[in-house]
Amino acid sequence: MHLSDEFQESPVLDGFSHLADITDPLHILMSLTNLITAMALVLCTLLLGNLDKNETISQLPLLITLSISLAMLVGLIIEYLLKENKELVRGIRSQIKYFQVIIFFWMWVLWGLNRTSYFDFSEWSFMIIISVSLQTTFFILVVYHRIKLGRIEINQTSLLNRVKSTSKNIQTTLTGTEIEEIRIISTKINNQLLTFMGFITAGFLTALMLNIVNLDSGLITSFTTSIISIDIALLFSNIVSKQKIL
Repeated sequence: MHLSDEFQESPVLDGFSHLADITDPLHILMSLTNLITAMALVLCTLLLGNLDKNETISQLPLLITLSISLAMLVGLIIEYLLKENKELVRGIRSQIKYFQVIIFFWMWVLWGLNRTSYFDFSEWSFMIIISVSLQTTFFILVVYHRIKLGRIEINQTSLLNRVKSTSKNIQTTLTGTEIEEIRIISTKINNQLLTFMGFITAGFLTALMLNIVNLDSGLITSFTTSIISIDIALLFSNIVSKQKIL
């Protein structure tokens, strides 16, 4: 692939180091994670509403979950409907990094409350497990991605600093070569984790066939849900990004 050195409009998502387009597997993973998390939050809101109606729990978890759900849904809808208004979308995306952290911690809180039987989501608890698994995976990959970018120097400046400067109202644009480098790193990281998860999945299946582990255990069931969801999400991100690059 020919790499152009011409400067381009920087498609880096504010607060993150990956490209804000569907040729970057990290961006696809984030979009998929947000969609599943939004579904999980709406479902949790409905379930918590029923529990609150029966006066079996405090109203606080319901109010927090409802607020986060509404904010997330409104943000997703506005971004989709006004996607042609780049300035408005940029303003919405500038707050994503903070909101992502809030959602991340709150989903872990919901998982913990459900796990400790403060409330029981019964058969729908797998949605929380999937959301937490994907969010955790995404944040780990983001940190690793930033570390990799920090190790690449272009004209005596790290690529990570170049990316950061595009998100701080500094008149900085990335070259085609730099943009392609970011995309390549994302793809490599995605593929590396996909390969690693393949070994984990194969080992887990072997343990099941040898009766070393038992799916009757709640922890084993949760672990199974996690690895399957991560495998599918990474594979989906990989396939979609390749289709758009070709």
